[in-house]
Amino acid sequence: MSPSVSRSEKPIYLVGCGGHGRVVLDTLLACGTPVAGIIDAGLAPGARVEGVAVLGGDECLAALDPKVAALCIGVGVMPAKGRRAELFSNLQNVGFEFVAVAHPSAVIASRTRFGAGVQVLAGAVLQTGVSLGDNVIVNTRASVDHDCVIERHVMIGPGAVLCGEVCVAAAAYVGAGAVLMPGVQVGAQAVIGAGSVVTGNVPGGATVVGNPARRSSPAEGTHA
Repeated sequence: MSPSVSRSEKPIYLVGCGGHGRVVLDTLLACGTPVAGIIDAGLAPGARVEGVAVLGGDECLAALDPKVAALCIGVGVMPAKGRRAELFSNLQNVGFEFVAVAHPSAVIASRTRFGAGVQVLAGAVLQTGVSLGDNVIVNTRASVDHDCVIERHVMIGPGAVLCGEVCVAAAAYVGAGAVLMPGVQVGAQAVIGAGSVVTGNVPGGATVVGNPARRSSPAEGTHA
């Protein structure tokens, strides 16, 4: 499947419109997809972003009927913070449909599989046989090579490079400009720091940084 947007007969609402949300909104509009409104408690109701009206906050989301409305999540991802995943799961559990979106400038090869709500942003490259789980973000100019498996809720940062047959488990975070060498396995909820070069497997929940990447102590932290 290599859509620009997974088509929905329902009106599409963008949930969250900060920095990441504005990029997603631009992607939807670049695909020619109408956006019925923006739901974001941090923006003034009645304001407009790229011509799309802000409807309000959580009260507007609660008023939507999943039988007649589809969603696109504009909330971004930070390491070890699961707000986006929690929001997606909660809304999916009550029956909402999530559109997948890919910027027209993205290069998407054959045999690519998209889960619900996948977002592939400008200039990204997905090679043949890539599998993306629900709610995955492949950010600006990231490159995912052949037969990689990216599980649900993963964020691949801008400019990251995943070589062939890499597997990234659920809710892991790959920082901007990181490089994952062929066949690397990244465990669930692991964090790959920005610019790291990962040559070996990363355990679940670990944070790795540097070139070659090594496990970070809590005192070191990471700029992911």
